Amino acid sequence: MLHSMDDQKIDELLQLFTDVELTVSLPPRTGLVMLTVQDSLATAFHVGEVLVTEARVLCHGSEGYGLVAGDAPRRALARAAADAVLRCPEAPGIRQALQSLLHEEELRQNKRQADQAALVAATKVNFDLMPGA
Repeated sequence: MLHSMDDQKIDELLQLFTDVELTVSLPPRTGLVMLTVQDSLATAFHVGEVLVTEARVLCHGSEGYGLVAGDAPRRALARAAADAVLRCPEAPGIRQALQSLLHEEELRQNKRQADQAALVAATKVNFDLMPGA
């Protein structure tokens, strides 16, 4: 879900963690991973390498990991921090705020996808060449 959040929402997410004791154990760093997919015959093949950014964050000993596509250090930190907070038993208050923000984002993304699906459905053409057949 964080992969499609806009930058303003990422900043809002990071603001949730201002009062939480977080330690960055692995600062954001970029790397390459091999993208492997399966074709229609279930044969795996390598499409190529994809640029990613990864980070690790600790919250009271609970480690969170974030891996995102592209060169996006703030997004990787946000994902790692969210993962750490969700795993951390010592942060129940912030966990509820985080889950609320993520739930709102999920609803927003679902609505956007439904709106896009409705736009696509409106362009559907019925190519019935033999009516009544």
